[in-house]
Amino acid sequence: MPRFFAPAAQWSGDRVLLDETEGRHAVEVLRLKQGDALSLFDGAGALASARLLVAGKRRVEAEILAVTRTPAPVGKTTLVQAVPKGKLFEWILEKAVELGVSRIVPLLSERTVVHLNGAERDRKREKWEKVVVEACKQCGQNWLPEVALPVSLQAFRTEPAPPVSLVASLHPGAVSLRSVLPQTLREDALVWVGPEGDFSPREMEQIVASGARTVTLGEIVLRVETAAMYCLSVLAHHRR
Repeated sequence: MPRFFAPAAQWSGDRVLLDETEGRHAVEVLRLKQGDALSLFDGAGALASARLLVAGKRRVEAEILAVTRTPAPVGKTTLVQAVPKGKLFEWILEKAVELGVSRIVPLLSERTVVHLNGAERDRKREKWEKVVVEACKQCGQNWLPEVALPVSLQAFRTEPAPPVSLVASLHPGAVSLRSVLPQTLREDALVWVGPEGDFSPREMEQIVASGARTVTLGEIVLRVETAAMYCLSVLAHHRR
């Protein structure tokens, strides 16, 4: 059954109005017609089975037949990811959605190759939010993760640290990731993953000073995207 995203503001009683992007995809790409079945999710746990009432070029509307609710995650995971070059960040976003992340913070660090001004940050976030929506549609995730505006380390450090805060590190004093996690993780958790070349020594000091614990991902030096997936997979395992 085709699946579409419609935030709660578009739900009114037993009717849901699809926005221009989702409506066009339903009618012009998938060629859905009046009476066809579809499913809708609002990004906040609601999942509806529905049928298409209006399948026009300017208006696409569905009737809700039944609604189920996916419980909110017990403990939220935030990924603070230094933005890598190319399209790797989009890949990381997709996989982070599949692994149940609640929030992704794109980080602009000292060694980040990508540099964005104010307008570029807004455009990038808008693009990344679309990637996250598509990932939710494909994998069946009913809780839409938040994508923050790209931010500097100094700006992000002003946020209070959650109960579990970890930073992937190449430093010899780092401990095993699994060794610092409880068997069942229910608290909010945050994981920092640096850019190509890792965080600078000064940045690592600041991250640790904010409450993060340095963890090693093994003896092999992992690529940025591999390190992110390693961390998120271990956290997801401890949440189940």
